[in-house]
Amino acid sequence: MYIMSQQKISQFLEKIKRLTNLEKCEDPNYVRNKTNEKLRNEIIEEQKKLCWLCGCKTSVPIIHHIQPEGESKKENLVMLCPLCHQFVHWILKKYLNYRGTAGRPPF
Repeated sequence: MYIMSQQKISQFLEKIKRLTNLEKCEDPNYVRNKTNEKLRNEIIEEQKKLCWLCGCKTSVPIIHHIQPEGESKKENLVMLCPLCHQFVHWILKKYLNYRGTAGRPPF
């Protein structure tokens, strides 16, 4: 069993705070442009396929927008593993009542 140190737990919680510190979009019909493949691959390569949140290596990298209604720019994107991505969206929906996010916990 893997046990996180207090420092790792603190870092994890700080990252969760960053991913859920969002400005809600007023327009319910807003649709963001898709992240281009070159930028997506650049982020995956930079992060060495390591999840930005938990640090695990993933074969199924997901590019996540820090500000959900923000543009697809490098400073607004991080790579997450599928579990962390679902977890972040569950937090957004359950605790922040954010629209358009998954409502089922990943565990």
